[in-house]
Amino acid sequence: MTARHTRIAIPLALTSLLLLSGCSLLPAAAPDAQASPSSTPTPSASSSTDSGAGDVSDALAERDEFFAAQQQLPGESTLVARTEAQKELVANQRAYVESQGVTWSTELESITLALGLDACETSILNSHTVDVNTFQSHVATSPLISALAGEDAAAQAGVVSIMIYGTGFLCPDDAPQWQAAAGEAGF
Repeated sequence: MTARHTRIAIPLALTSLLLLSGCSLLPAAAPDAQASPSSTPTPSASSSTDSGAGDVSDALAERDEFFAAQQQLPGESTLVARTEAQKELVANQRAYVESQGVTWSTELESITLALGLDACETSILNSHTVDVNTFQSHVATSPLISALAGEDAAAQAGVVSIMIYGTGFLCPDDAPQWQAAAGEAGF
């Protein structure tokens, strides 16, 4: 996870609200839309060239381009939907949360966006190759997932489902890999 995302304040009450909202339901398929912030794994060894330096530089440049296109600025403590894909993600998640009797908030919007952006960043830094090992490493090392769910398996499943759902909007080409890896990992 990058420094821009570590500043997102997540009060304990909000975390409980998110987890009790029923957001743990993973949709059967991610919508065909657009994708997220993340932990910063290194690109996979299988994608490296002779020197490897070019792949890392390319991945970092792609990540920077991704965040510029997402219009999410470094240092912002609260993420707000700016692109059409982000607005669609937030609208769908908000409708779901409110259908469960929970009041939507700017904090829930920020968390929804951060989880999706995080996964998309991981995809980019891993040369768009997400397998069960990448998935498990991401879930185990993401400060955002840890802050939201801790070691609670049910809470992790809920947070992960929101993350994967977000990839369907923010990085839709990578979403099927996230879904498959989550299924293989038992989420």
